[in-house]
Amino acid sequence: MEASTWPGAAEALALAHELPIPDRRTEKWKYTRVTKLFNANYVAPIAPDVVELPARLPFPATRVVFVNGHFRADLSDELKADKGVVIDSIKNHLGHGPLKAHYGNIAPIGDRLFTAMNTAAPTDGLIILATKGSKTSKPVHILRITIGTKGAAPMLIQPRDLFMLHEGAELEVIDEHVSAPLDGRASASLDGLSSASLVNGIRESAVGEGASLTLHLLQNEADGPADINLDGVTVAAKGHFSIDTTTLYGPLVRNEVNVSLAGPEAHAELSGVYLLDGNAHCDNHSYIGHDVPDCTSDELYKGIVAGKATGVFNGKVYVKQDAQRTRAYQSNANILQGDDARVFSKPELEIYADDVKCSHGCTIGRMDEQAIFYLRSRGVSEAEARRMMSHAFMTNVLDRIANADWRKHLEGMIDAKLEEI
Repeated sequence: MEASTWPGAAEALALAHELPIPDRRTEKWKYTRVTKLFNANYVAPIAPDVVELPARLPFPATRVVFVNGHFRADLSDELKADKGVVIDSIKNHLGHGPLKAHYGNIAPIGDRLFTAMNTAAPTDGLIILATKGSKTSKPVHILRITIGTKGAAPMLIQPRDLFMLHEGAELEVIDEHVSAPLDGRASASLDGLSSASLVNGIRESAVGEGASLTLHLLQNEADGPADINLDGVTVAAKGHFSIDTTTLYGPLVRNEVNVSLAGPEAHAELSGVYLLDGNAHCDNHSYIGHDVPDCTSDELYKGIVAGKATGVFNGKVYVKQDAQRTRAYQSNANILQGDDARVFSKPELEIYADDVKCSHGCTIGRMDEQAIFYLRSRGVSEAEARRMMSHAFMTNVLDRIANADWRKHLEGMIDAKLEEI
């Protein structure tokens, strides 16, 4: 990996050579083994000229296409439709003031090797600037396609996004990850990860005073790469940030969300659904910092883990000493299907203020066999009974999604996945 002309690239490259590879002794990566990812000889990603796009979403959305990390204007919609909203390849804005003000500051490198790698050599990314009081007329749909080529070396794809919302702006983004088979075969095995590509993404989001950012993340990479993502977010006074993450496929998925509630009455809502089977691995890591008084956060993740799959949840809420009147809630619930499925859950609270209302908890268990028996006694097949119970288990997470069109689309995809596990 060589340094590029991106801001801070040379310094990041030096750090990338110095920082250790996370292993089992690294607490934050204890249950997600990534050392095998570094056995591969990665090459810079190349986007094929001919790309078969999936069907459009069944509701209006502005589609922005990235192929193997590269922005494809020829496959994307018109991006200048909404007044006051700039949507473009981030490469076109590297020397601009707004980028310089935030780039690398919201998600600093620290001791995180993957951030250093991304900062040293991003592939491309999306910049969105929403000026004061502006609003997108329809969701922005980022379609990220990873396409492997038969016989080719694995690729290192490093997306780098920057979202900036000024006072009172509203932005809704759907970030969908899909893939085509690598070398014509599936690679959904942890032991085979060294031969697969790696997507290492960073997104920085600055939510201004009274602004609202809604992110929907869908990971649907059945034959895809290892997918490691970090969302770094700062939320100003009376700002609102929400993200819902749905993981259906992926051999190794790691989602990190680091939120700083930096102004009074800021709010963050994190939701997640993961449906894992085979040898899939999904790790959801979150950190919500209540840095000032009168902020709120709400976190709810649920997963169904079958086969030999592994689910990991680690959520931390940190309340500073002066952050009085904090309200923070965190919950993780899991259903195991099969003797080989595993879940590791660790919700955390670290509180230094005394006027707070905070709670956290987790559950891990089997499906309610008495409820299954009740449904079967009324003529429902066992498979259908389990699907119904699984759908009901996810309902309160999906109900948190305000966009009814996106919620309905997700429900259909989740039901299809439940037929498989």
